Amino acid sequence: MNEKIFVAPSLRTEQYSDTDLSIQIAPDGLVFFARISSTNECKALAMHPVPPDLNEESWIDELEKILTENAWLKGNWKSVRILWITGKWISVPSAYFRPEEARNFLLYHNLFREYDEVHYYSIKKPETTFVFPVPGAVSQILRNIFPSFHYFPSWAPVSLHFDAARPQGLCVLLHYGFADYFVHSGQEISNFSRFNWQEPSDILFFLAKISRDFSIDLVSGNLIVCGYPGLKKAAETEMLIREYFPTLNARMPALQMEPAILAMLHPFEIPVQLMNLYLCE
Repeated sequence: MNEKIFVAPSLRTEQYSDTDLSIQIAPDGLVFFARISSTNECKALAMHPVPPDLNEESWIDELEKILTENAWLKGNWKSVRILWITGKWISVPSAYFRPEEARNFLLYHNLFREYDEVHYYSIKKPETTFVFPVPGAVSQILRNIFPSFHYFPSWAPVSLHFDAARPQGLCVLLHYGFADYFVHSGQEISNFSRFNWQEPSDILFFLAKISRDFSIDLVSGNLIVCGYPGLKKAAETEMLIREYFPTLNARMPALQMEPAILAMLHPFEIPVQLMNLYLCE
């Protein structure tokens, strides 16, 4: 991820009470996005890289440094949402989920460590609850800056990409080193999982495998891919995928984009999930 910063000169602290702030925290960096609620205007997009090969303590130190050095983040925001990018999560049928048992689910799968916090997010179609851990040190840093905030997993706004007119499709959310994917029918998710990748050719392999396993015709326009900020060789990655899947839909956010932001990002670098996070409850 390369550092890219756009903060509209017109953004003022007194506007924060009508402005939603969304923050994406990923292994390779942080992204901040601010929009005015009443007008749906994008007012800020800032990308700050963090070396993903750091040990956890050093990575958290970098996180704190970025959050404290960006003075414009301090203010009375209407809402603060945190998009937590992680490959560590489990899914539980909502009928069998109890908040007081969330920690036990993670312990059973060796996903919980001492001082971790437990968070969860539920979807209705299908009725599933996703449980994921967050280091307590990360939350403490955030609490030192924001009076209140709420965590969301990386796939929280994924249903916004589904097309009810299509009988079946595939939505892939790329992240640093891994991807979440969702097989869907209209507005309902029928299957979901993740895969690891390093090269664009790995993505092609898994797309072909998922297409075969679930009998999805991805060549006919049923493939949606959302990239991520910092995607190296974004243009080449898109070109390679389009070579095999020419009707690929590189998804855009559900709001008007500032020309200055569009000019500095390739479509596969636009943080679509982060920009749509305000639509999630």
